[in-house]
Amino acid sequence: MKREFQVSYKKDILRFALILGEKMLINGAETSRVEDSVLRVCKSRGFNHINVFTTPTCIIISDEKFDGLTFMKTISRRTINLAKINKLNNISREFVKNDDINPLEAIDKLQEVDEVKDYNQFIYFIGTAIASASFAYLIGGTGLLDFALTLLIASIGVIIYNKTIKLNQIPFFATLISSFFIAILGTLLVKYDILENPTSLIVGSIMPLLPGVAFIQGLRDLISGNLIAGISRIMDACFIAIAIAVSVGVVLDLRIRFGG
Repeated sequence: MKREFQVSYKKDILRFALILGEKMLINGAETSRVEDSVLRVCKSRGFNHINVFTTPTCIIISDEKFDGLTFMKTISRRTINLAKINKLNNISREFVKNDDINPLEAIDKLQEVDEVKDYNQFIYFIGTAIASASFAYLIGGTGLLDFALTLLIASIGVIIYNKTIKLNQIPFFATLISSFFIAILGTLLVKYDILENPTSLIVGSIMPLLPGVAFIQGLRDLISGNLIAGISRIMDACFIAIAIAVSVGVVLDLRIRFGG
């Protein structure tokens, strides 16, 4: 019996494809890229009648022709880690090119991706802070003090965001809290005459929180025909932007109301 008609072998292939798609979604890959990778994996082993339905929160893989096997996985958390996406892409390409790779061994390789260490936190904070301070410089924060304070406040904002996201796993709430504290710190620096104007500091410090990547991914999904995924990603990005606008707007409004 040909192996593409062996149910156990087919289950292993679909399971590998499901885990691959799940990990790609978790680490921030576009849904069109996920669907393409899953279909290539299945077709490389002779399964040409596979359908894939993918959203940012769910992936479903099903065979429409033979036994109707269906696998589904919900996605409860998402982040952006290009290093892990690159490793997942390499694993899927190697699997497609080499027919002799056992799907169970390939699944073990996928699980090893979770053990890849994230970016060094010190470098992450330094890079984020320098980028924020540089943007503040571009929009008018020309003084060395503006640059240094934006460097500090941006780092504090990212730390607050990371601590908050670990507690509740809700990006909207984490962004709201982090932006609120950034605006509070900026207004306090002006209140105590350390800065003349908080605009460049606040705008520069909230730059790491802006959902630019999510918005672009949503547009790419829409262009590629994934309407549900594209709209959901764009709406997610819009809600994050609303959280930033509301938190900063409330703080600045209170500052004006109380004589700032």
